[in-house]
Amino acid sequence: MNDKIIITTFTDPMMGLSWEYEPTFRKLEAHFRDIIEFRYIMSVLVPNVYRLVDSKDMRISNEFALKKYNERLAKIYESEEAISGMPINMNDFHLFSVENTSSRPLNLAYKAVQLLDKNKAGLFLYNLRYATVFECRQTTKLEEILNVVKKTDIDCEKFLEFYNNGIAENALNHDLILTKELGIYTLPAYLIQHNGKNALIRILIEYESFISVIKDISNGKILPQNPELNVETFSEFLNKHPLISLLELKETFDFEDTDGVKKFLSQIPSEKYVLKDDFIKFLP
Repeated sequence: MNDKIIITTFTDPMMGLSWEYEPTFRKLEAHFRDIIEFRYIMSVLVPNVYRLVDSKDMRISNEFALKKYNERLAKIYESEEAISGMPINMNDFHLFSVENTSSRPLNLAYKAVQLLDKNKAGLFLYNLRYATVFECRQTTKLEEILNVVKKTDIDCEKFLEFYNNGIAENALNHDLILTKELGIYTLPAYLIQHNGKNALIRILIEYESFISVIKDISNGKILPQNPELNVETFSEFLNKHPLISLLELKETFDFEDTDGVKKFLSQIPSEKYVLKDDFIKFLP
């Protein structure tokens, strides 16, 4: 592990809870810089949506049952926004349909990208979450997944090759086996590792708890350091995260509020970014 802290998240790209933890992970990333690495294990939150619908609704029709389930799921997402404040938009939410009954395609898509271009896997996962819980795209559909592939600047033909040839499927199955072997039955869960020492966290924890675990498994050797804030470091972070929320930047650089982020952002040439709906799209 080269003395790195490895944080592996067991999750699903559709998870609002993981979306709400982006500010925490960005803060960890900035405060530990090159000694922290984030990995993701795909655990398929919804293998079959019909196991979750109301049986009474099913008596009316499959379409009705799924419509009612999507409505209930949208309310769950909306309630999760209170965890960190990461924006969630549920206008016209319809993630599941008669033709699209599982979140497995999202998980398979991540594994395909991870195999195709590991360096773009994190950005792809972020973009896929953004499309799902903020843009309300029906990302259980391959068509919508391909839109995210394009936005992440990934070759669609190569992506489809990995997505369809069984290699990504095998990788996903390995993830599911690992999830089961570790006894993980609720998502997200976190495996924190350092030089052979492990801590498996099966509950949601705050930034300070991550720090405590990291300190414990590194025998107090690895501690956070506040990042230097200047135009260069700020721009460098934006370049690494070309789509990012004001809230994430607030947490990353310890601004008092998002207005402080906007004020600092004014030092960046306006042609380098687009600010819309509390998200920054950085233009390299």
